Amino acid sequence: MPTEANPAFGADDGWHRPDRLSQLFSATPLMTAYVDEARVVRMASRAWCEWFASTVAEAIGKDYASTVGAGRFERHRRHLELAQRGVEISFEDELADGLGTTRWCRVHLAPADSAADAAAPCGVMIVMIEFTGERVRSELIVRQREQLFEQLREQQRSEQVQAELEKTRTLLDWRTTMLTERNEMLHLLSHEIRQPLNNASAAMQATMKAIEDLHIAESTPASSALARAENVLGQVIGTLDNTLAAGTILAFGEAALETSDTDLPVLIRLVLADIAADARHRIVLQFGTDTRTVRLHPTLMRLTLRNLLNNALAYSPGDSPIHLKVSELEDPLAIVIDVVDSGSGIPDELRPRLFEKGARGANSRMRSGAGLGLFIAHSVMKMHRGSIEALPNAPQGTIVRVTLPQGLAD
Repeated sequence: MPTEANPAFGADDGWHRPDRLSQLFSATPLMTAYVDEARVVRMASRAWCEWFASTVAEAIGKDYASTVGAGRFERHRRHLELAQRGVEISFEDELADGLGTTRWCRVHLAPADSAADAAAPCGVMIVMIEFTGERVRSELIVRQREQLFEQLREQQRSEQVQAELEKTRTLLDWRTTMLTERNEMLHLLSHEIRQPLNNASAAMQATMKAIEDLHIAESTPASSALARAENVLGQVIGTLDNTLAAGTILAFGEAALETSDTDLPVLIRLVLADIAADARHRIVLQFGTDTRTVRLHPTLMRLTLRNLLNNALAYSPGDSPIHLKVSELEDPLAIVIDVVDSGSGIPDELRPRLFEKGARGANSRMRSGAGLGLFIAHSVMKMHRGSIEALPNAPQGTIVRVTLPQGLAD
């Protein structure tokens, strides 16, 4: 009786017997398998089984889901259902081994036969091709491309930052040039104006001396007038010095500071000589240190002490003494200069902004000045890495204390 042809495996003629076909199928180096309409693995290659950590003997006759694993089957289910309905389909799958290495393959599903009932599921041929190397190379290329783009973006950002820095540098150079020119102009104007004022002051002092030498009683009003005029000239010169110092400090800051070894007693004598002659007698000097040479900027420090003394004289009773005390600290090494008055003290509302530029209290409205004295003093002490503070002088008055560190590296 003739043997009926098998639609899946062909005629049973030796080479096409199901068992012989299964042997050939299992020996192929391709990762391939055949799953019937019930999703049972009927044939599989060793390579296909090894991909799922199985053997041909373990896979044949078992459910597809148990062979590939429940988790993987859920990823395959939708594609397998489409293939069993006659749709040829491909997708990608991945596999992580015990060492954490990920392998990739392309899974191709093709309907292997057709059922009598078109609505019934059919068997599926499965072919898997590993492309891990291709995937790794592709990812490497993507990473290299991203790194290249990032380097290009970083280079563009760097070029933009460099361009902005160049613009800023140009603006700073321009500002420095303008400030330098302004400072030079201030020096020039100060010299051109101060010199005639100094000459006028010297002439007044000589005239006053000549009048005193004559011992003429009627000359007293003239002497008083000359003294007042000299005082006004001194205020004008002081204002010029303060304006020039403030401009220099605002323009150059610490760059304007060039310290030198200075004779402290000589500096104090120069400061006292800057005080108006009719007020000089009120200053009581107390020298409590044997130190003679100190490291400082002589011009700025002279201006600072002159401003502090003039403030104390201006805001104290006309007959009260102003004490100028010079002492020293050993740890840390510093010179301390106190200007002590017995005036009305500093108003509470002025204290928070006492050393700000232009700061003046209500009791200064009738006095000349631009509020630069304490601002300059504070700025100069900051440039010297020192300090200035206003302390109460019991029972009345103020102690302005200047602390000038010594032994600091330039």
